[in-house]
Amino acid sequence: MEKTLWKSHWWAYAQTNWLKIVVFGILCFIFLKKDLTFQLNLNAPSEVEESVEKNQPDLKSRKSKSTQKLTDKKTISSSVTANKSGFMDKVAFQETQVKSEKAPITDFQPVGEIDEWTIKSYIERFSHVAITEQERFQIPASIILANGIFHSFAGQGEITTKGKNHFGIKCTSGWTGASIKQGGQCYRKYSSAWESFRDHSHYLNQGKFKSLKKFEITDYKSWAKGLERLQYGEQLKMSYQLIQLIEQHKLYQFDLAGI
Repeated sequence: MEKTLWKSHWWAYAQTNWLKIVVFGILCFIFLKKDLTFQLNLNAPSEVEESVEKNQPDLKSRKSKSTQKLTDKKTISSSVTANKSGFMDKVAFQETQVKSEKAPITDFQPVGEIDEWTIKSYIERFSHVAITEQERFQIPASIILANGIFHSFAGQGEITTKGKNHFGIKCTSGWTGASIKQGGQCYRKYSSAWESFRDHSHYLNQGKFKSLKKFEITDYKSWAKGLERLQYGEQLKMSYQLIQLIEQHKLYQFDLAGI
């Protein structure tokens, strides 16, 4: 009687909750299947590996070929990179070589590297000399001062400290005075700064530089461009730097003072 009653209760429960029972059964089946597979793998790993190798006998050869292809690709990539690098190095070297061939030879430092105090001290020291030279030789005092600052590095350059040469004037065929060697070049050497300023005035009053006298005393821009055009020096953008010095430090005021 009790057994029959229990069965009837179970059947009623099963009819009411059949979906839950089915889901529970499926989960149990999946769990038991995974556990069984895991145990088989633990118990016989060599058998599984042998089975895989038997079913895929060319696996090793394919791995070997794949590895070889990867190695070949890396080799080719490295070769291409090296060739590109070598080519770019060659191009960079050629560009540097062209620039060095075109770049003007200069023994003088850029004006922008001279500090303001040094330039002002130079102007205060030699402005009256420049005015005197303008009055006597009709060369703008601003050009004389700017040329002196530029070529002597405001009195700090080696040919200036050793040879009193403020204008970078080189030895010419007619030069019989003392000289100084600098950077493989021969420069005139003087006994005083005044002697250098006076020789500079004579230098601009002869030969090709005499043509600059056609410009007005106050036309410092034409004088600066003319000096560069006539190749007074080989410095890069010489006229630009002379004009920059004149305008930045108002050297044109000394041109008016000497008129």
